[in-house]
Amino acid sequence: MTTRREFLTTTGAAALGAAAGMTLGAEALGGLARTTRRSEKKMKLLILGGTGFLGPKIVQRAVDNGHEITLFNRGRSGPEMFPDLEHLEGDRYTDLSALEQAVADGRTWDCVFDTFTYVPKTVTDAMDVLLPAMGQFLVVSTISVYASPGEPGADEDAPLATVDDATAAGITTHREVGVHYGAMKARVEKAAQDRFPGRVTVVRPGLICGERDTTGRYSYWPIRAKEGGRMIAPGDGTDHVQYIDVRDLGDFIVHCAEQRLFETYTADSPHDTRTVKSMVDAAIDAAGTSPDVEYLPAEFLAEQGVAPWQQMPVWLPNDQFPSRGRLSVERALKAGMTIRPEVETARSVLDYVRTRGPEIRDEHGDEAADQWAQRVRGGLPAEREREVLAAWDTRGGSVREP
Repeated sequence: MTTRREFLTTTGAAALGAAAGMTLGAEALGGLARTTRRSEKKMKLLILGGTGFLGPKIVQRAVDNGHEITLFNRGRSGPEMFPDLEHLEGDRYTDLSALEQAVADGRTWDCVFDTFTYVPKTVTDAMDVLLPAMGQFLVVSTISVYASPGEPGADEDAPLATVDDATAAGITTHREVGVHYGAMKARVEKAAQDRFPGRVTVVRPGLICGERDTTGRYSYWPIRAKEGGRMIAPGDGTDHVQYIDVRDLGDFIVHCAEQRLFETYTADSPHDTRTVKSMVDAAIDAAGTSPDVEYLPAEFLAEQGVAPWQQMPVWLPNDQFPSRGRLSVERALKAGMTIRPEVETARSVLDYVRTRGPEIRDEHGDEAADQWAQRVRGGLPAEREREVLAAWDTRGGSVREP
């Protein structure tokens, strides 16, 4: 059986965690209104990062809500983004001089958002500069901080992953975290809280999906549904899944700053509300196609070398990972987090692919566009899917209805 640590090695920022909390029906997910309260005060916000995947959604929500934004990053990812905002150029690892100068000039911020940190030193170095100039520090962490195996029913107070001091000391950048990703993120959280007691917010998202995601960790399903034809889905469709739209996460992060929330929050879709079948059905709905979906047993997929999470994105068998898809988010929901229907996330992925793909082809040529499309699609390659289906037909297997 593939272990949680092996999954983290192959997926990098894989969102695997423990589980539980309040139960909402499928209708409730679609009916959660956008109730996050907008701050009446215009805030000054500093974002460390801001032009990658999650960052732009934080920035856009903050701009829409009338706040004053400063971005600090290397200026390499999306340098053309947000030309009307203030940009400070630097490097989390090697060059904080722009932040040092801003603080020396008397600049202050109501909240600092840290969207990209994997080792404690990057947090403490930045905080040492910013402590006299900020009122709140928000760390974007991950549900991978929860220890494995997780127990259904666990929440933010569940045991966290650990790594020994000697090993942690040898991990100095995000490129080195590997199987210790979750444990190092837990150390990041603690480092921030120790530096600024009572003034730190920790947001632990699950699998983040939507526009600008090029990992293929979720987008496989709407893209595959759009392709049509015979389509493999895993198990019997009843395994639980959890994922969060990047827009919902960005909204909640800004909400935490506006409402001065100093807590630790798991940010994901409500547990026990989404299944493999609901995810696949939403992808098909968004795609507007009618693929012939064949739910194949997990045992057969394993025999064929079709791995959960990797070739079948988002999915992990509940009999092996009983906490998967059942992580409590009750605290975040009570604090004001809202979750949009699954079909909206699937549509946003297809909209992104439809618009961004031609842009890349125009800007960088056919080869680059094809590579990008393959990366965004992810999951089980089409040729391999046909081979697996042929093997199933040869065996005379009957499709299991979800």
